Amino acid sequence: MVTGVDIVKEQIRIAFGLPLSYKQEDIKINGYAIECRINCENVRNKFMPSCGKVDIVHIPGGNGVRIDSFLYQEYEISPYYDSMIAKLIVHGKTRQEALYKLRRAMEEFIVEGISTNLSLIYLLTYEIQFIKGTYKTNFIEENLDRILEIGEAFDHTL
Repeated sequence: MVTGVDIVKEQIRIAFGLPLSYKQEDIKINGYAIECRINCENVRNKFMPSCGKVDIVHIPGGNGVRIDSFLYQEYEISPYYDSMIAKLIVHGKTRQEALYKLRRAMEEFIVEGISTNLSLIYLLTYEIQFIKGTYKTNFIEENLDRILEIGEAFDHTL
């Protein structure tokens, strides 16, 4: 999203033997993007996969918000799958704008009938290390219990 290049389109062009549509000097970085992988998993049960029927789904949208997903209401998620059910990508002129769009999209994103990590991701957007971009790969491992307690205090379904 930060380059405006449709990477999938370019990959398909290459697969058909066509050249890239762009030269490196044509590519300009514009703004910030944040991607979240939405998984159907039980955060409270060591992130075990969650299967079952999707009762309700509402996918957010808007300027600078992109969702890649196959999810729909009544979809039956089997235990024989990759737990990722959607990718949510937001783009803003600044990291703060992208973070605002991410929070708004997370507030609008509804999946009922299965457990997901949506609430955990939403809570993470309020963590100071996430806001500043100073988190490390072990952040969730080191902070999960505290984050879950905060989620309970604010009645987020985790």
